[in-house]
Amino acid sequence: MYTIIYHNIPSQEIIDKLTAGISAYAQEQKGLAAIESFAFSISDADNKLYGGCNGYMYYGCLYIDQIWVEASMRNQGWGAKLMQAAEELGSLHQCLFASVNTMDWEALGFYQKLGYEIEFVRTGYLNNSRLYFLRKDF
Repeated sequence: MYTIIYHNIPSQEIIDKLTAGISAYAQEQKGLAAIESFAFSISDADNKLYGGCNGYMYYGCLYIDQIWVEASMRNQGWGAKLMQAAEELGSLHQCLFASVNTMDWEALGFYQKLGYEIEFVRTGYLNNSRLYFLRKDF
């Protein structure tokens, strides 16, 4: 008998198994390379984390899932440096474009300054929020 189990903090093992399964199917159906995850971090000499970004490279897309910089370090160029590092990685892996999402109250202007353009907008979120899907071609 099979059961569906909820994991509020999924293990890396579960995430890796899902990614491997999707990658295998993409290889079988379209001859596409495996999905690769990535992360960059901002740390001090004591390995204290002050920010970073993470995401995936898949099927010619560099998808930046999360980016965060500690409040005391914002407006000093760290976010742009993280984005640049991710974009360079994507280019190195022959990605054709980068993609990122942001809510209307988050960082839309930041991404636009970096050359990202709105691809589409999704409405219907709580408090009349909007989610922007942005893209930057390489």
